[in-house]
Amino acid sequence: MAVRKKIRAYSDEQHAEARDGLRCFPNGYKYRLLDGLVVPPYVTPQRYKLARTFETRPGDICYCSYPKSGSTWLAHIIVLITRNGVTPEDSTLRSNLNWVESSWTYPRSREELDALPSPRIFKSHMPYRMCFGGDPLTNSCKYVYISRNPKDVATSYYYFEKGKAWSGHYAGSWDDWLQSFIEGNVQRGDWFDHVLGWWEKADDGNILFMKYEDLLSNYTSEVMRLSRFLGYELSLETLDIIRQKTTFSNMKQDQFSNMHEIEDFEGFFRKGKVGSWKEQFTEEQLYMFDRLIEERLEGTGLTFDYE
Repeated sequence: MAVRKKIRAYSDEQHAEARDGLRCFPNGYKYRLLDGLVVPPYVTPQRYKLARTFETRPGDICYCSYPKSGSTWLAHIIVLITRNGVTPEDSTLRSNLNWVESSWTYPRSREELDALPSPRIFKSHMPYRMCFGGDPLTNSCKYVYISRNPKDVATSYYYFEKGKAWSGHYAGSWDDWLQSFIEGNVQRGDWFDHVLGWWEKADDGNILFMKYEDLLSNYTSEVMRLSRFLGYELSLETLDIIRQKTTFSNMKQDQFSNMHEIEDFEGFFRKGKVGSWKEQFTEEQLYMFDRLIEERLEGTGLTFDYE
């Protein structure tokens, strides 16, 4: 693979666009507020407008999630499904994706995006009400939403945000972070609102709702379900190739998928398992968080595996 230019670390000066819109919570955590949602500084007003008004076409795919829910794993699987298991040559996973709402790692213009051949693959961390392409019911894009249990999300997100420029070099404790996560005072806001917003639309024809835990435990059936939804038929041989290429260990070391070209993404893949929250939550925190989960998910029909 050819040596590629490093994507420099996030900086307000280069990537924030409207710097007067940046704010910090009392704990020093940096954010921007867009349409009432707490977002990273690199999700700028102009990029957000482009994402919302972008015209999709048949064959387009947009994968969505709350951060740290397995979206990079899902993205790699989607790229391989659309290419019959063949890894694109002389490129990286990032270069095969389009994150329109970001001014930093995927800063492509409308003209550049329009010129791309199908299938175009888009990424979004926005809630349903703010999703890429406008209202999913009125466009031809297929949306795949991947969710993950909130205990592991909160844990993984804490380690991902600590010390990063886009978070104001946040240095808060786990206790501080968990309270912020519960209050929705982290980038992309309230986890429950985000996930349930997509879950409530799961029966719409162009939305597929997936769970990280199901993909781990039932890989074959879940990838086949995904491929059929996207309009691709996979042979068992191709499915096996995709499985091998998208194991956690392979993605962590593979120069195509490990995000090595982006500064500050070192250690992007942390543990990739279910249950890492056990090493983080105190007994008191677990009791409180379990009560919250029960309250917020009661009656929704949405459940998760935590072990």
